[in-house]
Amino acid sequence: MGQLYPWKTSIPLDRQSSRPLYLQIVDALIREIVSGRLASEYKMPGTRYLASLLEVNRKTLAIAYDELTAQGWLKTVPAKGTFVSDALPKLHPVAPENTPPSAHLPETACFAIRGSISPFRTMPKSLLRITDGSPDVRLAPTEELYRWCRQVAKSANSLRYQDEQGDPYLREILAQYLRQTRGLVCQPEQLLITRGSQMGIFLAFKALLKPGDTVIVGEVSYPEANRVIELCQGERIEVPVDEQGLSTDAIETICQGQSVRALYITSHHHYPTTVTLSIDRRVKLLALAQQYGFAIVEDDYDYDFHYASSPLLPLASLDTQGCVIYLGSFTKCIAPAIRVGYLAAPTNFIQTITPYRRLIDRQGDPVMERALANWIEAGDLQRYIKKSLRIYRERRNFLSQYLQERLGQILAFQEPEGGMATWVRCNPKVDTLKLAHYTANRGVSLEGVEHWQHYRGIRLGFASLTPEELEQGMDIVTKGINQL
Repeated sequence: MGQLYPWKTSIPLDRQSSRPLYLQIVDALIREIVSGRLASEYKMPGTRYLASLLEVNRKTLAIAYDELTAQGWLKTVPAKGTFVSDALPKLHPVAPENTPPSAHLPETACFAIRGSISPFRTMPKSLLRITDGSPDVRLAPTEELYRWCRQVAKSANSLRYQDEQGDPYLREILAQYLRQTRGLVCQPEQLLITRGSQMGIFLAFKALLKPGDTVIVGEVSYPEANRVIELCQGERIEVPVDEQGLSTDAIETICQGQSVRALYITSHHHYPTTVTLSIDRRVKLLALAQQYGFAIVEDDYDYDFHYASSPLLPLASLDTQGCVIYLGSFTKCIAPAIRVGYLAAPTNFIQTITPYRRLIDRQGDPVMERALANWIEAGDLQRYIKKSLRIYRERRNFLSQYLQERLGQILAFQEPEGGMATWVRCNPKVDTLKLAHYTANRGVSLEGVEHWQHYRGIRLGFASLTPEELEQGMDIVTKGINQL
C-alpha cells in the first residue's frame, strides 16, 4: 500500500526555501495525518524507499521520522516498522485526488461567522489619488517626531506595559492644548488615548448602544461611523443636512416621538458636505440632548484647518451637563500612519470604556505617545499646523478656481471655509460611478464616490495634492464629465 500512495505530490519540497528539508517533510506528513489520509496504524514506507522517491538523503528521512516519532505522530514497532500512531483522534479521510496538499490555511472556515460587515473598497496603489480629504504625508514632520521617538525609546521603562488609558504625560499636555485651542476644559483623567478617531467612534457606540437603540445621523454622514452603529446593532435615523448643518428641528421632532440614545455629528466641517453647524443650532442641539437625555458623539476630525474667520468652538466646549463625547485625532492633522487619537468625555464614561479599549488593544504606542507629548510641548505642533494651513489654503484656492473656470456650469459647490476637501454636486446627467470608472482607467482615483452616488456628490480632497497634481487629476475628471 505504501508504494501506491502519492508521496511525491503529498510531500512537495522547496529546495530554495530556508526551511530545512527534513522539517518540510515533517510538515507535509503532519498535514496528511491530520487530514485523515494517513490513518491510525498506517504503515509508513521505509526510509530508503521514500528517500529515493523524494530524491533526498536517507539520513534526512530518518531525521524527519525521528522528529515525528518524538512529537507523537509516528510510532516504531521493533522488527515490524514505523506506523502512524494509534493514540491520535479518529479522523475522516479525504481522498488525495480531491484535496491536494496545501502549504497555506484553508480558504473557507468550517465554523459559522457572526457579525460580518461588507468589505471595504481598496484602490490600486499606482493611481493618482483624489482622496476624500487626507493630509499631505510629504509635509509630515517625521524627522522631528522620530527623533523624539528615539530619545524616548532609550528608556527601558517606555518599552514596558503602560497605562491603558494612554500616556499620562500626553494626556496632561493634551488637556492643556485642548483648553488653549478649543476652549475645552478637561482633566487628564477625562481623556482616553485611542488608535485614531475610528477607535474612539467604536468604543463610544460599543458602550452606548444595546440592540435596537436609536442613533440620529445626517442623511449624508461618515460611512464608517454608520458601519459601527450597524455593528453595535443600533437603529439609524437620518435627518436633513443643509448649509447650516444637521436640522435641529428634525431632531426635535424625532425626540418628541421616540426615545433617542445618541447622535453622531461632525460639527466643525460636516462629513461629507463640509458645512459648519451654526451657533444657534449648536445651542439648540445641546438643549435637546439635556432635555431628552441622549449622548452627542462629536467627531471633530479636522478642527485645526480653518481658512476664514476663527472656527466655532466645539459642542464639547459649550457643554455644561456632560452630554458630549468629543473625538479628535492626530491622524488627519499629521499623517494616517500616526495612529494616535483621543476621546474626551465625563469621567465616569472614560472609566467605563477604558476596559473596552484594553480588550481590543492592551495599550497604544507608548513611545509615539510620549514623543507626541514632547513635540507638542515644544510648540512644534502649532508651527506645523501654521505651515500646513498656508499650503492647504493655496491648494483649496487653486481647486476652487479650477472648478469655477472649467466646470462651473456642470458642478455646484461652495468653497469650504476649512478642512481638506471640497464637496461638489454633479449635473443630473453625470453618473458619478461611471465617472469614477472612467478616471480610474486613466490613472486617477476618485475615492468614496460609491457612498454619495444617490446625491451625485463627490468629495474632492485637495490637501494631499500639489496644484500641479490637482490640475493633472482634474483634467482627467473634466474629460470624463464632458464625455458622460
